[in-house]
Amino acid sequence: MQQAAVEQILNLLPQQILSFNGSQYPNPIQTTFLGYKSLDLNVLRKELLVKQNGPVTDLLEPLLLAAETVEAAQEDNTRFFITDHDAQGYVFMGSKWQAGWVLVLGDQDQGTLITQLLERSFMVFTDQPDIPDTIFIGNRPTSPIYFLQLMVRYGLIWGRIAPGDDHEMGHFLEKDMPGLIIITQDLSPLKYLVTLGLLKLGAPAIVPSTFPFPYGYRREADNIPAILDNISQFTNLRQRYFEDEIIRLPAPCNRAVVHEKFPASHRMGGGADSFFCVQPTDYPEEKIRVIGQPSDQIGIHIRINAAQFNDEIAAQVEKAALRGVNTIPGVRAYEKEEALVLEMAEAVGLDTTLIGEAIYAEIRSEFPRLKNISTTIIFDPQYLHAQAESLRAYKASRRQAIASMTEANTDQFCACIECRPFSLVHTCILTPERPPMCGARSYASAKSAAFFGSDAVPYKRPSEKGLPMRKVFSKGELLDPDRGEYSGVNLVYQELTGGQLRRVYLHSVRDYPLTSCGCFQALAFWLPEVAGIGIMSRNSPAVSPDGFTWDELANRAGGKQSPGIVGVSYLYMHSPSFLKGDGGISNVVWVDKILHGKIHKLFSPGQRVAIEEDVKSIEDLATFLKR
Repeated sequence: MQQAAVEQILNLLPQQILSFNGSQYPNPIQTTFLGYKSLDLNVLRKELLVKQNGPVTDLLEPLLLAAETVEAAQEDNTRFFITDHDAQGYVFMGSKWQAGWVLVLGDQDQGTLITQLLERSFMVFTDQPDIPDTIFIGNRPTSPIYFLQLMVRYGLIWGRIAPGDDHEMGHFLEKDMPGLIIITQDLSPLKYLVTLGLLKLGAPAIVPSTFPFPYGYRREADNIPAILDNISQFTNLRQRYFEDEIIRLPAPCNRAVVHEKFPASHRMGGGADSFFCVQPTDYPEEKIRVIGQPSDQIGIHIRINAAQFNDEIAAQVEKAALRGVNTIPGVRAYEKEEALVLEMAEAVGLDTTLIGEAIYAEIRSEFPRLKNISTTIIFDPQYLHAQAESLRAYKASRRQAIASMTEANTDQFCACIECRPFSLVHTCILTPERPPMCGARSYASAKSAAFFGSDAVPYKRPSEKGLPMRKVFSKGELLDPDRGEYSGVNLVYQELTGGQLRRVYLHSVRDYPLTSCGCFQALAFWLPEVAGIGIMSRNSPAVSPDGFTWDELANRAGGKQSPGIVGVSYLYMHSPSFLKGDGGISNVVWVDKILHGKIHKLFSPGQRVAIEEDVKSIEDLATFLKR
C-alpha cells in the first residue's frame, strides 16, 4: 500500500510549489510541519522514496506535504480551499452552535448517514458531491487535506500553536479540535494514507473493521447504528447541557409568528391608561388574573417573585414577556409612546387565559429559573387608571436608574463564556460601561441569564461542563482607574481560565486587554508608531495603515488575550470609558470608511481621523496626523 501511494503521489507532484489564496497561512500544512522554512520539492521526492518501505508513520509527514502541494497546483483548488474567512465561520458555528465537524469519506450509505449527522447538529464535510447541506471537499485521493488545513488552522489561530511545532499541534487537536472522521468503506492506498495523516495529527476517527492500520484514536464500526453509537465516545466533540425540565409554549402559540404581518380587524389599548409592565414583587400571587370585562383599553401587569430579581432585570424580562403575546397567531402586541397596543386579525378573538399562558411560557423559556410569575390583565377603567399612573412613574424611575448605572456605582460585574466552545480561554467581562464585543448581548441580559438561566445554550467542551456560562461577581478593588483594572475581574479571569490568564484591563487595548471571541463587531488595535487607536469594522474590505486585512486582524485577536488588539462593539464606542486607558475616542486616528460613516459624530471638532482612502501606510498616517 505504501509503495502504491508513493508512486501515485510522485506522479501527481507538480514542478513547482504554489500556494492557496485567502489565508494568512497560504500553505497551512507546510506551516504546521516546517514553520517558516521553505519546502524543497527535490528533497521531498527523495524523502518519499526513502520512507516508502519503512514504518508507515514515518511516511505520513512528507506524504501530507506532498498532498498539499498537489492540491495547490489544481486549477479548481479555489472551489475546495477553505479561506480564513470561511474557516472563522466554521469555527464559530461548528464549535458553539453545533456539535462539531465531521468528514465523511466513502460513498457507502453516505446520504442516510449524513442525514442523521445533520439531525444531530454536526457540520458535515464530504468527498461526495451534491449532498444537500454539506461542504464538498472534492473526491481526489488528496482531497482530505482540505479538512486537515481547517484542523491545523484551528490550532494555529485559536490554539496558539507555534508554526513548526507539529508535536504540540497533535496534542491540541486530539484534545480540543471539534472534529471527527468517519470512513464508511475501504479507500484507495493514497487516500487511506492521507487520511491516516489526519489521524496522526489528532483527528479521532470511526473506521471500518477492515481499516489496515493499528494507529490513531479510532473506533471500529461497519454500519450506521454502530457509527452513531460510537460518536458519543469522543470527548473532543461539543455537547449541550440542559436542565431536565422541558418548557413549551401553549398550543397554538409559535415563535414563528412573532413577526407575522396581518391586517388588524380589531384594536384595543393605545390610550394613556393602557400599559405593559414587569415588576418585582415580594409576595406570591395567582398565575393569571383578569380584572373587569374586555373594553377598548387594556393593561397587563406581570409581577415576579424571585431572589435577585430587581428592577434592572425586570426591564430585560419585560421584552420577553411582550414577545410572548406575539407568539399567539393573529395577535400583535407592542408599545407606542409607552402605551400598550393589542391588535387582532379577523376571526381572532381575545383569549385572556392564552395571553397569560403565553407570557408565562415565553418568560420561562428565556429565563427558566423564574417560576413565580403572576400576570394580571386589567380592563376595569378605575383600576386601570390608578395602575397606569403608578406604573408609568415606576418605569420612568427604572429607566433613569438603569441609565445612570456606571462602573463606579455598581458593585457587580458579569462574566460570559458563551463563546468558549471555539475560543479556548475567552472570558468576556460585561459592565454598565463595557458592553460585550459581539453586540448581541448586554450587561443586563447577561446578568439576567446568569441569575435565571437562558434559552441561548451553546455547545460546550466536556472538560468545561461544570463552568457557569455566565457569572455575576463582585468587581473588587479598583486597581487602575484609567485602564479599568479591578481585583475581582482578575480573580474571575484566573478562575474561568484555569489560571492561564491572571490580569486584564477592561478599557485598554495594550498589555492586558480583554480576550476576544471571534464574533466581535469590530476590532480596535494600537498603532504604536503614531500612539493612536485604529478600528476596523467586521468584514471590512479595507487594509489597515500597518498592512493588515480584516481576516488577518481577526486571526490575531480570535480566542486570545492579544496585547495590541481587542474586539469591541459599536455600543462600546459610545461609552465614556471606551479604551480610556489609550486616550479614548479622542485618540482614534484611523477607522475604515464604513465605520466612519457610523461613528463620525463621536469625534470631537477638529479631530483628525483617517480612512483607507486617506492613507496607505503608517508613514502616510503620521503625515496626515502631523505627529
